Amino acid sequence: MKLFALCLVFFSVSFSIEAQRHIIKNLPGFDEHRQYHFGFYIGTNLMGGNLTLNNSIFTNDTIFSVNAKSKTGFNLGVVVDLHIGDYFDIRSLFPTLAFGQRDLHYRVKTIEGDIFTDIRSVESTYLSAPIEFKYKSSRYGNFRAYLLGGGEVAYDLVSNEDVDQFDKTIIRLQKWNYGYSFGFGFEFFLEYFKLAPQIKWTKGLNNLLIGDDTPFTTVIDNMKSNMVVISLTFEG
Repeated sequence: MKLFALCLVFFSVSFSIEAQRHIIKNLPGFDEHRQYHFGFYIGTNLMGGNLTLNNSIFTNDTIFSVNAKSKTGFNLGVVVDLHIGDYFDIRSLFPTLAFGQRDLHYRVKTIEGDIFTDIRSVESTYLSAPIEFKYKSSRYGNFRAYLLGGGEVAYDLVSNEDVDQFDKTIIRLQKWNYGYSFGFGFEFFLEYFKLAPQIKWTKGLNNLLIGDDTPFTTVIDNMKSNMVVISLTFEG
């Protein structure tokens, strides 16, 4: 049944692409007549974190496990797309704002011996400057697919890095975040603008966690950002 469904999707996409060859092209010469284009994008994200725990988690008599849970947020930003050939673009998405939240779920044992889940939430609002390289296919009618990859630097506008480090109820994260991204999307040339739905994964490179020697941070060696963004880009 799965093989039949995959074959059906393959033939449907192939038929749609072939049909694009015979329709009237919208925005003819969109890339050829101008070297760069401006636009904006909006999207939704799942902002999570990759945790690396240390060996103290096995000897700790209060905290038994820690998991980072992704929460839904949203992104918006400005797009500047520079064409450097028939198949390659350099794209800047500065400024970009990403609003999100990470929840750390701790399995905790009380003095009475009861075990419950203690949730520590950390909100973030990143102002980021992504630079991406885009490899795009040939245009088929009003349709084109592309792959992208790049890097970014981001600053958390609501970081709690400067909060009193002796407050043991707060999980503090660094203000700066560095990472790389990769994804794919599809471009649809409409009558007045180009619409591009895409999905992108962003992986952090630096440790965000600030170790305060509190019970909630001593069991964690590092936490790196991990975010999935599904977005729509509009270019004119």
